[in-house]
Amino acid sequence: LPFVFMLGEAQNVEIKSTREQCGEIWNTVCSRACWQPMGFVFLYNLLQVGNAAWREFQRTVLNFTSCQLNLILIVAYVLLYLGILAYKYFFIKYSWRKIYIS
Repeated sequence: LPFVFMLGEAQNVEIKSTREQCGEIWNTVCSRACWQPMGFVFLYNLLQVGNAAWREFQRTVLNFTSCQLNLILIVAYVLLYLGILAYKYFFIKYSWRKIYIS
């Protein structure tokens, strides 16, 4: 954790009650800008099923090594992260219908 010293912390900040903090979280979750995109992300992740037959096909027929399969997985995770960043910084300004449907 070499970069921890760079983190700033506000001093003498009023701590809100648990009820107020939960209320803020609830208001954010109820916001349409929050729950609709997160609903699509949740459904996308929910509907992904590991396919052992496909992985075995890649190993036996296509002759992928374990290293290559893991590299593909890492690339997929990096692309997923870049997609989240792209949504956060660029697509958040657009209607969710334009992004997901058209």
